[in-house]
Amino acid sequence: MASQEKSVPFRKNRKATKLSQRLGVAGASCVLDVMINDRPALVRDSAAFIVLLERIWKARDIDAALVWEEIDERIRLADELRANGIRPYKGGRFRSTKLP
Repeated sequence: MASQEKSVPFRKNRKATKLSQRLGVAGASCVLDVMINDRPALVRDSAAFIVLLERIWKARDIDAALVWEEIDERIRLADELRANGIRPYKGGRFRSTKLP
């Protein structure tokens, strides 16, 4: 797993706040695209969401590679459990926040 950094609150930052607002709009657009079953719009809006998220990480000095490593590790763990016939479920024996 990616190393856990000490939780330090961020100072207010106008750029990050504006990006966060745009991220919220992009996320809402993705939800709407799913609801109306608009596949091309979902692909387009999802890409915009990820780009905005990476900009926020950069504004907050978070290495995007660490986030992608964490996602890869969660997927690897889920695949490993499935390969062993273990179905992770909420409240079950193999409950984990590391599963996608």
